[in-house]
Amino acid sequence: MASLSLCGVATSQTTGSSASNLQVQLGDVIAGQSLDVQTSANGATLTTVAAGNTATAVGQGGAVDFESSQQMSGQTTAQTNPSVNADAGPFFVTATSATGNSATSGTSGAAATGTSTQTNNGAGTTANTFANLGGYTDQMTVSSTAVGNTQGWNVANGSLTATSIQSNTGPTTAETDSATNSVGTAVYTATAVGNDVEASTTNSPVTLTVSQSQTGATTSGQVFVTQNSSGDYTAAATATGNNANIVADSYGASVGNTQDNEGAVNAVANSTVGQWSGTATNAAYGVGNSLLVANAGSYTGVNNDQTNNGAVTISSSFSSGPGGGAGGDLTVSASGVGNAATAYACGSCNGTLAIKNKQVNSGAVRSTATTNTFGVNSVTGSSSAVGNTATFQVEGGSD
Repeated sequence: MASLSLCGVATSQTTGSSASNLQVQLGDVIAGQSLDVQTSANGATLTTVAAGNTATAVGQGGAVDFESSQQMSGQTTAQTNPSVNADAGPFFVTATSATGNSATSGTSGAAATGTSTQTNNGAGTTANTFANLGGYTDQMTVSSTAVGNTQGWNVANGSLTATSIQSNTGPTTAETDSATNSVGTAVYTATAVGNDVEASTTNSPVTLTVSQSQTGATTSGQVFVTQNSSGDYTAAATATGNNANIVADSYGASVGNTQDNEGAVNAVANSTVGQWSGTATNAAYGVGNSLLVANAGSYTGVNNDQTNNGAVTISSSFSSGPGGGAGGDLTVSASGVGNAATAYACGSCNGTLAIKNKQVNSGAVRSTATTNTFGVNSVTGSSSAVGNTATFQVEGGSD
């Protein structure tokens, strides 16, 4: 792990700071944790983290140039096996995460520049959680997150000019399994992302180039839950081959984005709940390539090129026994997309868009939503399969 904090006051003579980072991890990185107790009166919290390479270079009041190369050639695996055989008191929280390469850079009050190259050519990135609760807890949260490569850029009151290059060649898998008796509020999630770029800026123009290649066999997020009773209930599975999110609020957000997903994308949310009294949500979402440029400033320029050749298969299934959900509401959704692109500019400040968009999808997209329950207050079901979708909009004004 590399971490560098840079502080300074920008003047006409200040040249700024630079960080040059080279990280190569050749062996496997594996983190595991098990818990087996009868009761936990004051709650239970477990965190399991596996990461191949991590780097952080941030500034305060001075320019930062971040030049980084990360290579993960081993397997990255995190697994948590928590079991509370009776009651877990006020909470039962488990978080499992596996990341091949992770880097963050940025500054405030100055310019952030740099190039980040991340290569994950190991055997795969996997996060698994297998939970058991034999009694009752007020709040149960179980999450599994697997990311091949992730790069963050954060700037306030300055500017961002950067390039992110990512390649992931192994499978990326997140799975959450739980056998649960009774919970006041239950949330189960599994999130898998092959490549991820996140840019968040405030009062800072953005020029960002993103290049992502996902050739791993699968990107898979899966949730499997059996629960006897609940108040509110949520199960959500998400799988994304390539993802880029850019959030800005200034004039001049210019993004060049190239994404290629060759592997299968699978998202499964499968829930069996005996009964629940509140609101139940069961959702599965998967996309080959995804781009979001959300700019509250007056100009947004996007040059987008997305290619998806992997099959996208989505399944959301919810079932309950007789009397299940009496007095409760239920939403079951499944959504699959080959390529998705969205860009906004501010309408109330005479915003303008400059868009060049190319999307090619050859992978099959299939989604299935299944509901089998009794005595609910209301049911909402949706299933959607889309090859390519693009939305470019000036928002917030009269135009």
